[in-house]
Amino acid sequence: MTTISAKPYLLLDAGGTLVFIDQDYLSSLAGAHGFQIEAQWFYEEHFRLMHWLDTYLRTHHRFPPRLNKPYTQILFESVGMAEEVAALAAQTAEARHKERNLWTFTFPWIRETLDRLRDAGYRMSIISNADGRVEQQLRNLGLESYFERIYDSAIVEARKPEPEIYELVLKELCLQPQDALFVGDVLHIDIWGANRAGIPGVHLDPLGLYAGWPGEHIQDLRQLPGWLQGYAEAPERYEMLPLRDFALQTENEQP
Repeated sequence: MTTISAKPYLLLDAGGTLVFIDQDYLSSLAGAHGFQIEAQWFYEEHFRLMHWLDTYLRTHHRFPPRLNKPYTQILFESVGMAEEVAALAAQTAEARHKERNLWTFTFPWIRETLDRLRDAGYRMSIISNADGRVEQQLRNLGLESYFERIYDSAIVEARKPEPEIYELVLKELCLQPQDALFVGDVLHIDIWGANRAGIPGVHLDPLGLYAGWPGEHIQDLRQLPGWLQGYAEAPERYEMLPLRDFALQTENEQP
């Protein structure tokens, strides 16, 4: 049986992987505007929107036109709120985000899984497209201590999917690309960026929307310890660099 010689160093995304938008707050805010929306819907709608983005990138090989709406308004509209009301609710949500950050929700199983990974001997760091506050977010949730380093795009001045942020992390952690593994929730941002730098990746697909897509997909972080065990036993069975040759059009190439 083929085995890998060492445990991969785990590089984890933050938003959509470990921390999530405060679904209880959004549900309460929607209720204040006359819409009864279950908190879970906001969690699910985030992943539907990420699937929409991935589908657009896969099909068009370019980023979609910039939407002149805050993300919270897009979420409110996606779960059924009228545009005008969603815009009003989003104004309140965005003001709160500037003050306190809305990505402050996590599940008990996140910590439980991180415990399992740490107890199994996996080293871990964070690579996040964020606004300079991700380290504080993780500290407030009691998650910071699991990670050796936290790379926030606003602080290191590099963003996924550009390979520079991954290359910076590899250099600072003294890793070869094949010795790391990236885990994230947006296939054509997180995993594509990692693959461009030669880093294998595992994509999170909580709603099962990516059947038939290239690469390795698991439901959420809870499946990662078991997946890692299978990967260690037979790595040749896994498609770890599915997007290495994927490319987006440059601005000059776009019609």
